[in-house]
Amino acid sequence: MFKIIAIALIGFGIYLGINYTDEINSVVESDGFEQVQEKLGELFENKDAIIEKIEEIKG
Repeated sequence: MFKIIAIALIGFGIYLGINYTDEINSVVESDGFEQVQEKLGELFENKDAIIEKIEEIKG
């Protein structure tokens, strides 16, 4: 049963990817998406500092 659900989800993903390729590319190449990627990159670069500050607040 699980295999059937997994295959159906993969098929649905392929269907969406084929039919909406242009829309997906336009969203990925937009300025807003690039800004989100930059912010996430900064967040992951500073994760150690964030963890240290959380531990300071706890302690």
